[in-house]
Amino acid sequence: MREFLRLPALVAILWSLFQLFLVLTYLGLVYHPLHPMEQRPVHVAFALALTFLAFPAVKRMSGGGAVDHVLAGGAVATGLYMLWQFQRITTRTEFVDPVTHMDVIFGLGMVLLLLEATRRASGLALTIVALVFVAYGFLGPYLPGELAHNGIPLRRFVDLQYLSGQGIFGLPVGVSAEVVFYFILFGAFLEKSGGGRLFLDLAYFITGRTRGGSAKASVISSALFGTISGSAVANVVVDGIFTIPLMKKTGFSPAFAAAHEATASTGGQIMPPVMGAAAFIMAEILGIPYWNVAVAAAVPAVLYYISLYFTADLSAVKHGIKAVPREELPDVRAGLRARLHVLLPLFVLVYFLYAGYSLMVGAFACVLLTVAVSVLRAATRVGPRRALEALRAAGQDALGVAIPSAAAGLVIGVIVYTGLALKFTGLVIGLAGSSLLLALFLTMIACLILGMGMPTSAAYLMGAILLAPALQRLGLTPLAAHMFIFYFAVISMITPPVALAAYAAASIAGSNLWETGLRAFVLALAGFIIPYAFVYNTALLLQGPWAEVIWVSVSAGLGVWALAGAIVGYWRGGLRWWQRVALFAIALLLITPEKVSDLLGLLGLGGLLVYQWTRRPALVEEKAA
Repeated sequence: MREFLRLPALVAILWSLFQLFLVLTYLGLVYHPLHPMEQRPVHVAFALALTFLAFPAVKRMSGGGAVDHVLAGGAVATGLYMLWQFQRITTRTEFVDPVTHMDVIFGLGMVLLLLEATRRASGLALTIVALVFVAYGFLGPYLPGELAHNGIPLRRFVDLQYLSGQGIFGLPVGVSAEVVFYFILFGAFLEKSGGGRLFLDLAYFITGRTRGGSAKASVISSALFGTISGSAVANVVVDGIFTIPLMKKTGFSPAFAAAHEATASTGGQIMPPVMGAAAFIMAEILGIPYWNVAVAAAVPAVLYYISLYFTADLSAVKHGIKAVPREELPDVRAGLRARLHVLLPLFVLVYFLYAGYSLMVGAFACVLLTVAVSVLRAATRVGPRRALEALRAAGQDALGVAIPSAAAGLVIGVIVYTGLALKFTGLVIGLAGSSLLLALFLTMIACLILGMGMPTSAAYLMGAILLAPALQRLGLTPLAAHMFIFYFAVISMITPPVALAAYAAASIAGSNLWETGLRAFVLALAGFIIPYAFVYNTALLLQGPWAEVIWVSVSAGLGVWALAGAIVGYWRGGLRWWQRVALFAIALLLITPEKVSDLLGLLGLGGLLVYQWTRRPALVEEKAA
């Protein structure tokens, strides 16, 4: 138990306990509900302190050196100052009442600490973006043309970013503190009770004895693991250490195994019922229940995974890869018997989401239920040690959301104050004119670039603030516009040149980084096409008459099946180059949610099937010869 007394572990555990205390105050069981300007500064202070201890300036100094301890202490001080001045801060009038010298000292201290923590926890790209926007706020009067604005005086900057709910402690941090952390906590407890192992066992039980079963198991397990992870890289690391070696052993190339796992793991963020942190932020921005977001995401997510499943199946046929030998499969039946009961909290969570309960309360209830059902088997029992491990893991994992959310709040505060969002909307519309397709293409490129250098939630937030208004001006519904941006913020994790999920998988497979990244990009083509489809017909988002929903869903399903054949180069037989091009065109026609294109696609699909069927005897003779 001594490892839990080390400073980084202790801070992570205390952070998780503080979040549990917030739930109890929300339910009125202890104290009274805390004001957002009480809980959010403490949330950020914990995140900053843990970042400095978990990512020390000198990497070999586990737990941090003297400088890291000073920075962590400074982070705690900025949070305590907000609690000390809480009454004054919450009763003052923003931008009217004076900002004191102490406000300026602690406010600027918080900003500087946040920028350094962002560099350590989220990388240089998001830090540079934040610095650029901070500079934009101060240098407004000196900028040319449409970029110019009146500027933000220093005290007003502190007022905006530190003393109000429009900057660092704005909506992104609110979602992190009041929603996302509890789903991370639930995922941590589910993992410690054997949920991750259960998902792998389920996947192997369903697909293990089919051709290419190792790759198909990767599809299913990654989709399931996404419900407790919400991070593409984390999904790769946890799931890939089992699936990638098995794929290689059964005959798949290292590059294909890594790319396939990365693509499957990335899809975990778009797979309901528990998607990535950005999905919760989307629900808050749109002002709709999270259940509505999850329902809208269901069909596109299923289509994405259907494409991956058939890619694995056709690749197995093309390369003669058989089922995993029985003796090489794990003893999944014993694993299922020992762990199947830990699925109950997931079903209960779906009910909570559907019934419209508070997301905080629903996730907290599932944490308690996970602990309760875990005692039914010795293999899953969450005792004191596992509980502490879960609390520590939740705090550590939450850094990937809390720090980018605070940095995004810093940027959003500047964007809103200076009116840059309106100027950006005008710029996009000016470039695209009346062409929605061109506006969508520009938005896609911008989201992919943003996502290459920052976490998905931050990339989505930037896109939502800067780009969604332009798409809505061109006629898109708010849900379709935001879902489009969300998809490409997610897909950026497997888009070269910076494909973080693909590179994580390549390190496990021992494959070339560039080859793996490019293969992941190709395997994820369905994820690039489907967002355009649901923008032009929101029936794919389950919006509209059921007859239309069923028609476009089935048509798109056939389309991603055809797309898998075009990607692999095998579809009821080997494909020549012109057949692959034709099959790709047929796939686009079927995925495009228009009646005429669907009918043309069906005719093309039927024609290609007939051609391959009539050519089959000749192909068999050629192969035999």
